[in-house]
Amino acid sequence: MAEREFYSGKILYPTIVALVALSAIFGLAILPRLFSDRRMVGKMAPDFALDIVTSSDGDRIRLNDLKGRAVILDFWATWCEPCQVVAPILDRVSRRHRDKGLVVVGVNTSDQPGKAPIFAKKKGLSYPIVYDVDDEVAQRYGISNLPTLVAISADGKIVEVRSGLEDEKGIEELVTRAMINQAL
Repeated sequence: MAEREFYSGKILYPTIVALVALSAIFGLAILPRLFSDRRMVGKMAPDFALDIVTSSDGDRIRLNDLKGRAVILDFWATWCEPCQVVAPILDRVSRRHRDKGLVVVGVNTSDQPGKAPIFAKKKGLSYPIVYDVDDEVAQRYGISNLPTLVAISADGKIVEVRSGLEDEKGIEELVTRAMINQAL
């Protein structure tokens, strides 16, 4: 009797749906961490100078000008659903640590020009966002998945790289790793 119920679909279909859902969660949340590019950890963060697209003043950010402060780079795109989840969380963390010297920079990459400012305004993002023309900066950092967060210590070294979905606790861990050397 139980075998007939299994093959009739009463148990089989819900089991398949549950397995597909678990596979999707594993694929989005865990796999990127297992295969994230860690070859940059311990190296000096490559410098870049890009226009802040969320500023009407024509401001630019040059990474080397931020030495002495902990930095989190968020490589993202407007079409990336996990990026849309991470951005508001990152903004909350950024606001909490701004007075302690943390600088968060959103690096909009692999996207169409002009989309980032609209997205940032809609989400109420307070940290500066730059546009990575031709994905040049993402390539120099070895970014292959979005979103990817890069934690940089005050001395300019990359201390952590994480790809995929991050919750608030995970982002706080990144901030702590980046800020450890700041007060030294």
